Amino acid sequence: MSIREHGAGSAIELGAAIVGVPGHDFAQRSQVFADALANAQTSRQIPGGLMVVFDGTLGNPATTFFGLMKAELHEGFIKTNDLQAQFVNDLFLSPKTKLYKIGLFVSDGVNPRPALPGGWRAVVYDSAMTASQRDNAATYFYSNFLGLDIPRNAAQQVKKFFEETKSFIKGANLPPNEKVDLYNGLYSYLKLDRGNTIQTSVFAQTYMQGDLSDDYLQHMRQLRFPTEAIAKDIGELTGVLKWRKLRFPRAITLVGPPDAVRDLVTVDTVDGERGAKWTQITIRGELQSQE
Repeated sequence: MSIREHGAGSAIELGAAIVGVPGHDFAQRSQVFADALANAQTSRQIPGGLMVVFDGTLGNPATTFFGLMKAELHEGFIKTNDLQAQFVNDLFLSPKTKLYKIGLFVSDGVNPRPALPGGWRAVVYDSAMTASQRDNAATYFYSNFLGLDIPRNAAQQVKKFFEETKSFIKGANLPPNEKVDLYNGLYSYLKLDRGNTIQTSVFAQTYMQGDLSDDYLQHMRQLRFPTEAIAKDIGELTGVLKWRKLRFPRAITLVGPPDAVRDLVTVDTVDGERGAKWTQITIRGELQSQE
């Protein structure tokens, strides 16, 4: 993780100041982290838990570190001395649960220490976050509380661009045929365009007009998607971009390569019987086979 917040009152500033402090003083000074985590949890839907603060050394030669862990509570049974089962609702860190989040700040051991955040690296564990899917990680913990950011990864950013742009198109108040054109544009921009980068403003300027373009750019800004150009790494979208699919009622699906759908297929909405809306598909080519 990259360290974004490192000024007075930040997690790294407070933690670096108490590394190696004797036990009683460490316990007293570490209480500030419980308050900071409570302030970061702005939604009532976020479960409570315990704030665990610890420090230590690792490696050879030894370097110092400090850790901040939120351990969520869960229910279970414990065995009493008289062999009875007692129900409790404040268990934590049992072997069967992953309901905890850990932030570790590890020193590089260099003295004298440079100005923060120099000399420290940060690592986060969150059971909801994997290498290929980071969006489920608890933002309130790693960002609001620890002051960290997930390092930008081009493939991950391109995947997010694809998913969020699709979401915007799906929710746009547009006729179906115009949405088809926008979807075609999205696939073309990522798979067929020969450019080495992607950028929200370029996509909007190329495939959208007027208020729709402005609404799209605002949508992406609200998601904090970068406005600058990003290297076009489609490694996490290879399978997704291989086929373009148009789905209709009763499991009717039109499937084809994105370039073929763009060049050969026209989709129009027409008036059907009893006021219903039907879809008219024109394919510039003859039927070659059927099963």
